[in-house]
Amino acid sequence: MSTTQPSGQSASERHDELLQVIGGLLLDVAPEGFRRVDLLVRMTVAVQDLALTVYMPDGSTPEALPPEGLAEAFAQLRQALYQPGRGTWFSCRCVVNAPARIDITYNIDHDPQFDPPVPAADFARDLAAFPRDDAFVPDWLRAKLAEAATEEQNA
Repeated sequence: MSTTQPSGQSASERHDELLQVIGGLLLDVAPEGFRRVDLLVRMTVAVQDLALTVYMPDGSTPEALPPEGLAEAFAQLRQALYQPGRGTWFSCRCVVNAPARIDITYNIDHDPQFDPPVPAADFARDLAAFPRDDAFVPDWLRAKLAEAATEEQNA
């Protein structure tokens, strides 16, 4: 990725910086002695869905809410990882294993499976913000875009 960010950072530098911020936010909400923090993020420009689970060594999962600023950091991460013509991710899984090892995987091509489902128009707005060449529009997204166009014509 050679995209330059507004601050003059490379996309890779911005990615690393945001991962540090995200890791810090997650460690701040993790209880003492945690084993793993598992965060599933689903996003479009209109919807931000974050599901956080903390695992303790005894297998328990105490309640933990995503900290303030986390959704914004992930929105910035979508921007930082945008590749012109290729798009950006729709969902990602971020895992922090104790004491502080962070692993993140990005889903750029598969339906993020929002629950409950989001309107098809949200995907059309997302594509306008993060354009993809036709070759990089997967079938499920193509169907959502057709659905959004039909809804717009019938409105």
